[in-house]
Amino acid sequence: MVNALRSRQEELGINETDVLCVQIAGLCHDLGHGAFSHVFETFMKESKESFEHEKMSCKMFDHLLRENNIMQDFENAGLGEKDVQFIKDLILGAKPSEEKNGRTAAKAFLFEIVNNRRTGADVDKWDYFLRDCHGLGINVTFEYERLIHFSRAAEVEGEWQIVFKEAEAENLYEMNHARTMLHKKAYQHRVVKIIDRMLVDALLKADDSITYKGENGQSFKLSKVCNDVAAYTYLTDDVMYRILRMPPGSSRLEEAKLILKNILARNLYSYVGEFSEADVNDLEKTKQTLKNRFGAECLEKKVKFGSKKGNPLEEQYFYRRGNEKFITLRAEQVSKMLPREFEDVKYYVITKDFRAEQDTPAKIKKIKEFLEVQSPLFWVICINR
Repeated sequence: MVNALRSRQEELGINETDVLCVQIAGLCHDLGHGAFSHVFETFMKESKESFEHEKMSCKMFDHLLRENNIMQDFENAGLGEKDVQFIKDLILGAKPSEEKNGRTAAKAFLFEIVNNRRTGADVDKWDYFLRDCHGLGINVTFEYERLIHFSRAAEVEGEWQIVFKEAEAENLYEMNHARTMLHKKAYQHRVVKIIDRMLVDALLKADDSITYKGENGQSFKLSKVCNDVAAYTYLTDDVMYRILRMPPGSSRLEEAKLILKNILARNLYSYVGEFSEADVNDLEKTKQTLKNRFGAECLEKKVKFGSKKGNPLEEQYFYRRGNEKFITLRAEQVSKMLPREFEDVKYYVITKDFRAEQDTPAKIKKIKEFLEVQSPLFWVICINR
């Protein structure tokens, strides 16, 4: 992406150091992910601990340079301290600062390549959309090569940013459609959400039983491990098997083991059905009743179309050939067949009774009867499932 911009627009002043820093940021931007990726973030949130994987990636990057004496190699390649900060700011999707990262406002567009906080159209997403679609057998209908080919850096309303040719508007919609399909069919599929919930529950119960050694030999429990980068480097998906290998311990540890064994045996929390907010009279009251009366839980499935503010293309600027003005587009200006709603929220109703337990079917029946009263549509959804 950065080489394409450099080859087409020499006036941008993109140099070899810029290219190398963007490449390194792309390589290292997800170093900070914990065990089971975003599942660990949920665990940290429910542990009331502050955690952002992008910030952790920056800490891990510093640790990587220090522990492996890589700074000397950086200096040999012409990279200094400001370039190291530039790499970390690219990971964070931050802003240029000549004082901090050695980049002026004229190079702000470089900060949108790896982590585009303005529109979400960045190479990180193109990479994992393609890889995950390939792994899942989902057809990819967007063409990232065209987005690279028809991208430009331009100053729009006083800010340098990446713009695309107007003809690529539908291609960007397809990119966000691919994201939506991946969330619906994989990332937020009901079975995935249930297993995610089970993993988080197991980690919460094992929190005080699992420790990792950091610098100076100090031990950190699971929810505190990110406070020491050396300890954090040992946190991998193997935490699941570490818990299972632990000798008999507290009741909470044994409960964690049972949950993990049930995941491996695919004896999962029980799925009851799903509903949307429009299906019930009072969402919060329904969720509270499910919890208090039946011990049921609602797992939120929120699928956005690539932007927190709604239509991602209304935040994206486009150029027209032979015209120096940059435009934004409403959905109806691109196609009458494009979506008008950009968020879909549903709630999976589950119980933490395992499917193999004898009393589970009777409990599920009672919950369904309650929800059928709350929402006539719920019965149809259950039948379709």
